[in-house]
Amino acid sequence: MPIPLDKITGAALTIDIEHREIHDGHYFKAFYESVAPLPTDIGAETAIGFLTPPLPTRIHMVIDADADDESTFEFREDPTVVLDQGVFLEALNRYRSGGGSLILDHSNPGVALGVTTYTVLQAAAADLSASGSILHSETLAIAAGPPFGSILNDRHRGQREWILRPDTEYVAILTNLTANDTVHKLTLNWYETVDHHYIA
Repeated sequence: MPIPLDKITGAALTIDIEHREIHDGHYFKAFYESVAPLPTDIGAETAIGFLTPPLPTRIHMVIDADADDESTFEFREDPTVVLDQGVFLEALNRYRSGGGSLILDHSNPGVALGVTTYTVLQAAAADLSASGSILHSETLAIAAGPPFGSILNDRHRGQREWILRPDTEYVAILTNLTANDTVHKLTLNWYETVDHHYIA
């Protein structure tokens, strides 16, 4: 099949890598929205934790974080997480007829390659913000008022993508900075590549 060409310049028409991953059925999305119970204390957390698959699969991920009141957002690598805490998320394949993700196996929550959400009480018990390496941390607040979104939300993928380590736990955390009942939302977008030339 010939490569389509631009009518004016004659250049080959191409799509970027992320777009290609969608077409190949390797691009996924998952999200979690949590309303903290009343009364909500300062420091209340909601979160998503997961474990990446072993080599040769690599996860290329970006995260969006939103809150309707001031909060902090952290992404931590190698924290202490328990992968059977809350609701198991569905990995939505953006090809819609593609295969399943190697991170989110919502059909069998007991497997190692699972994911969990953390309610406020579960996150407090797990003490998520006290372990692991911080890959990203910021305060979600803007002068104009809510909603409050991460600065990453509107940036180009190349400015915020993480290629995650294999066989490693991660957690994305939103922490309430007010005493108000706050809605937190975390959205994960990622694609999964298999390359036997990767090194750990």
